[in-house]
Amino acid sequence: MRPPDFLRYLRALYRRKWTIVVVTVVAVGAAIGFSESVKPSYTGTAKVLLGPSNAQTALSNGASTAGTSPNNIEDQIAVLTGPSVASLVRQKLGSSPPVSASNETNTDIIDVSVSSHSPALAARAANAYANGYVSFERTQDVDQLLSAASTIQGRISALQQQISGMGAGSPEATALQQQVVVLEQQLSTLQSDAALGSAGASVVQPATPPRTPSSPKKTLNGLVGLLGGLVLGTALAFVRESLDDTIVGREDVSLSQPELPVLALIPQYSVGRHEGGELVSASRPHSDAAESYRTLRTSVEFTALDRSISTLQLTSPRSTEGKTTTAANLVVTLAKVGREVVVVDCDLRRSCLHTLFGLGNEVGFTSVLLGEVPLSAALLQVPDVPGLRLLASGPRPPNPSELLASQRAGEVIASLADLADIVVFDSPPVLPVTDAVALASRVDALLMVVQAGSTTAKDLGRALEMLGQVDASVIGAVLNGVQPRGRYGYRYGRYSYRYGEYSYGYGTPPGDGEREGNRSREPAEPSRE
Repeated sequence: MRPPDFLRYLRALYRRKWTIVVVTVVAVGAAIGFSESVKPSYTGTAKVLLGPSNAQTALSNGASTAGTSPNNIEDQIAVLTGPSVASLVRQKLGSSPPVSASNETNTDIIDVSVSSHSPALAARAANAYANGYVSFERTQDVDQLLSAASTIQGRISALQQQISGMGAGSPEATALQQQVVVLEQQLSTLQSDAALGSAGASVVQPATPPRTPSSPKKTLNGLVGLLGGLVLGTALAFVRESLDDTIVGREDVSLSQPELPVLALIPQYSVGRHEGGELVSASRPHSDAAESYRTLRTSVEFTALDRSISTLQLTSPRSTEGKTTTAANLVVTLAKVGREVVVVDCDLRRSCLHTLFGLGNEVGFTSVLLGEVPLSAALLQVPDVPGLRLLASGPRPPNPSELLASQRAGEVIASLADLADIVVFDSPPVLPVTDAVALASRVDALLMVVQAGSTTAKDLGRALEMLGQVDASVIGAVLNGVQPRGRYGYRYGRYSYRYGEYSYGYGTPPGDGEREGNRSREPAEPSRE
């Protein structure tokens, strides 16, 4: 059953965890390094309170028919950051550093901020802008008051001329004289306000030299680096996962070849004295690996219930995927349950099966094919494993593929099938040479050995395609080299073999021979990294 997508995503992230960790560490390091390399900057902030100016108050009281609107915060910020105030700042400081202004929410307060590498300069510049704005507003108010006073003075002069042309004591003259009195009162107020020279804006909080830099923000930069590293690392992990078709577990085999069942998962284990492999089924019968080979034997036996399997071939897509070790351990487990087994080394180019059993290779399969020795003389009894005989490869021939495809090879295979319950053939890998394909058409069933972390889905598919061209009967796959540790590793250690009231751990069986214990569950997939 195919797992849900989110589980596959989690497994992919777990397999690529080191990619995410490395990218995240690099991103955080880069953010911290950037923060350390940037010269600290300090920000001084002064607060200016906006209020109605004297000109606005006087004019709104009717001194002029042209009224004014309440303070417009955006307009005042534009004035503060504009060239007029900047000119006043230059006169005081000799320069006008960049300034920013913002309005505090739901208030008439403007925050005036200036940044500098010097805390003292940042504070002085912020105060210069705040005071420059207040001074500019005061000048503007005075100008408005004087302009309004001049207008009123003109109206008074015009009324007085009208009165002088009228008769004294006339009603019209009296009314005009009353207007003159009112205008003179307004003129006096405007002149008084202009003389005071006060503005509506005021500095309510001068800037002080800041103690801590405003930039770089090391904590914020570190968090941004962390978040960015996690996002980038996760994206890179999924990219690597999508581009990497290496098989690491049962799920990968099922996804690439849905019709190919995985009959057993063989854990990775330490290699003994034999180069390239070890007969753990004989030397360590109670190890996790030996238990897995017995699981493989059971799977093959169940497959044989629906078909007759007297000849079984083991091969792999490419070399160094553990097919020879798998074949050797499989035949040992078959022999230990009373089967008459013959194992044949058909890897005529790089034979090594005989070394696993500690036997010679002077005569063998090629010797029989060439008629140099009879089949009975070429079969060697495997020491300490009753019921198991080996037919080594024999001297290396110049034409292995043609020899395996010959009629004589078919006759020898038929004779071997008559001598044993099952004959297991260790053949070369499929993709480098055609030997395995030539042999596949002559056997009852074939097992494909796959190396976790090495075999790719592309190689497996191509190997099965080549075998399909000769109608090879592929009954399943064996996944080799599964990591025995980690989150998805084997957990056979909690099982023990019990006989009566006694129990013992692996490697200390009571007596000779193999005794079957409880089968443990098969492990999940290892990490890709």
